[in-house]
Amino acid sequence: MSGADRHGGRRLAVPVLVLGLTACGASVAQEELEGRVAAALQARSGVAAAVSCPGDLDAEVGASTGCTATDPGTGQETVWRVVVTSVADGRVQFDLARADRPAVPPP
Repeated sequence: MSGADRHGGRRLAVPVLVLGLTACGASVAQEELEGRVAAALQARSGVAAAVSCPGDLDAEVGASTGCTATDPGTGQETVWRVVVTSVADGRVQFDLARADRPAVPPP
């Protein structure tokens, strides 16, 4: 199994600090999002996948996007669904789950 998809359908909770978060118009920058998703996947699998997201992620609960992780060893691509679960005190928390499998709660 490749490093980009070793987590199965498990959800990963990932905190992101958003500087200058305001009531409207705040977002997690694409580059920051890609870095946080890559770090979360590497922490779980030990593989440093290249991650590409289509743009910024709105900093509001329920906002979502899909990011593609590419395993550097095999070139296999896995799409991960990123969903914002909370926004408080300048921090955005989101869950990360494989887009092709239903998410299951972490153990």
